[in-house]
Amino acid sequence: MEDVIDIISYLLDHLDDEDDDMVEDHLRAVGFPDDDIQRALDWMEGFAVEEQDETSPRSLRAYHPYEQQNLSVAARGQLHDWERLGVINGAMRERIIDRLLALELDDTDLETLDWVAFMVMANDPGPEAFWVDALLGSDGARILH
Repeated sequence: MEDVIDIISYLLDHLDDEDDDMVEDHLRAVGFPDDDIQRALDWMEGFAVEEQDETSPRSLRAYHPYEQQNLSVAARGQLHDWERLGVINGAMRERIIDRLLALELDDTDLETLDWVAFMVMANDPGPEAFWVDALLGSDGARILH
């Protein structure tokens, strides 16, 4: 699934709002395999899910064994800290977890967590989308923690 991350990063860096057929043709032309292209586009479609209800700020997130296996302790701790600090809310946390698990990685490091959290925030229709640019350093690196 690392190739999927490469494709999505490429899309963010090189392509604007083109129709899906043009995007697929462009990605094929630069050498990405069809299977990886389809997985990346499917992953991006995951942002079109319905808005989730807000959870109580006093709620505690219990992780399923599958989630524990695929999300590192550091990643789970970072999500908890962001929520506690008000950087994300419960609905955003769940979207981040969903998108992380959809990548089907063996283990999620903090760099991948930052990248996915940035993608979730950038695709969120709420007020957080207005300050998402502040999460980028002058060199374009993500500075979520």
